[in-house]
Amino acid sequence: LTDVTGVQTCALPISLFEGEKEELPATIQEPVTTADSLVIAEGNIVPREDTRLFISTGGLVSEVLVEEGQKVSKGDVLIRLGERESYEAALSAAKLEMVNAQKQFDDLQEKAALAYNQTLANLRAAEQALTLAEQELADLDTDEFQDDIDDAKNDITDAEEDLEDAQEEFDKNKDLDEDNTRRKNAEDDLESAQDDYDQAVRDLDLLLNELDQAHATLSLAQARVDDLSREAEARKDGPDPDELALAGARLDNAKTQLSSAQAALERLDLTAPFDGVVVEVKTFTGERVLPNQAVIVLADLDTLYVETNDLTENEVVKIAEGQSVILTPDALPDLELTGRVENISQAYGERAGDIVYRVRISLDESDARLRWGMTVEARFETSAP
Repeated sequence: LTDVTGVQTCALPISLFEGEKEELPATIQEPVTTADSLVIAEGNIVPREDTRLFISTGGLVSEVLVEEGQKVSKGDVLIRLGERESYEAALSAAKLEMVNAQKQFDDLQEKAALAYNQTLANLRAAEQALTLAEQELADLDTDEFQDDIDDAKNDITDAEEDLEDAQEEFDKNKDLDEDNTRRKNAEDDLESAQDDYDQAVRDLDLLLNELDQAHATLSLAQARVDDLSREAEARKDGPDPDELALAGARLDNAKTQLSSAQAALERLDLTAPFDGVVVEVKTFTGERVLPNQAVIVLADLDTLYVETNDLTENEVVKIAEGQSVILTPDALPDLELTGRVENISQAYGERAGDIVYRVRISLDESDARLRWGMTVEARFETSAP
């Protein structure tokens, strides 16, 4: 069986009562002996808990830190894989991102009041700039300024007429010799008229540009005030919601990445899931193990139990939890132990056509000579039918 931590568990002898029913060989154990007030079954010594451990990722074994027979505590590292550099680098990067994300989130929380006050200050400055822009436009966009524009337009009209006259005069004399005085005078008058026209156009453009600039400055100032007003409204009750949501999402992602990187690195170390004894080591330093390959057998041998798997449906109904049991190990026939029924399995199996159930018996006291797997005769006192 494999639990959610990647640990394969199995009590020895292997129990067949944790899943689908299975047909058990009829020759595995002696049949149950019954009398009117006695049920006798055969069981085996089992530890309180045992498991076969594997490293879920697989890889190259760099250290085997335990040996067979060694006692270990829950959380002790038993086997360590090598080739850890990429995992350690990923963990370092995740830790750094976690620090930065947490700082960003905390800064938003701690500096919310400061950010709000700064936004208000910026808003007041923007409102002042808007007032100035409005005043500048008002000072510029007057009847007098409009008269200047009209005058500039008239100047362009006059200059354009002068230019046309000069062009006409030049056209009359352009075929004359280039040194001819009349031709030269006409050409000079044309150039002068062109300069006057160009200057008149520039003068009008300057006036119009000045007015356009004043309107643009006012529009920008108004947009700035609008933006800061919205920002101040958003910040008055704390950090900006959008910024806070973004920082929170970044922090959540950093936590997930850190947890993932930490778990990936930890999977390179095989640790003891409970206090116990290393019963068997199935690998060595330098070996490359596969995922789900059992490498350690661990058992809690401090407390031993007896499990019997051959009580039939007709016999198990005569047994009750808490009932006393007399136990005699086959290897120690002169040793008589007492125990009590701790658990009767709800699941069942099949053996030689019979429905059978597992019964777990706790010992009232143990003996140092008992070993995992020893065969034990269990005698249940029952009431006569």
